[in-house]
Amino acid sequence: MIDKKLLTKIRELADSSNWMIRGDATGEIRKINDKQFEQYFPMWQEWVRDENPNIRRATEVGLLRIKKKYVEQALTLLEPLLYDADKYVKKNCGPFVLSAVCNKDPVLGFERLTQWSKDKDINVRWNIAMCLGVNFGVKHHIKALKLLRKLSTDNYRYIWRAVASSLIKLTRKYPEIKNEVLHWDNCKDCLDVVKKYVGD
Repeated sequence: MIDKKLLTKIRELADSSNWMIRGDATGEIRKINDKQFEQYFPMWQEWVRDENPNIRRATEVGLLRIKKKYVEQALTLLEPLLYDADKYVKKNCGPFVLSAVCNKDPVLGFERLTQWSKDKDINVRWNIAMCLGVNFGVKHHIKALKLLRKLSTDNYRYIWRAVASSLIKLTRKYPEIKNEVLHWDNCKDCLDVVKKYVGD
């Protein structure tokens, strides 16, 4: 049964000016997701589209420790947030929550990331590029490189800079991939940034 009083409390916490209190809101959502995710899923579907970015952010971060059996539903919740232009929401999406959720089911994760990487929206492609340079991409760097290779030729500086950021992290972790990456073609601007931080 959905606890409406608890949801009201969570919304108040999520909209606090104090970042620690906002953290309490995501903690409450994680507790719900640990035991009653399916019950609250319809509510989260509304919250990820809420007009208040603090509510959207709390909902996404609340997915951090989602169980593997709910990864598909969690990715469904994250999808509208990939398009979200709010800085607070974006900071926590691709580089943080999306990576954590994909880690629970890498096969499904890469399937969705590949699909989303073709989206025309630059926020979506940015989130994918950023996701591939953190924990998920580091653990599965071979597949991550294939997706980053495609995104490296993007016409938008916003995207290829995100790709460069992820490539820098991956080449520092796996020096053996540096030579291959630096010989990619049609992405000079992106690689110039990489070289600046990891050398030729």
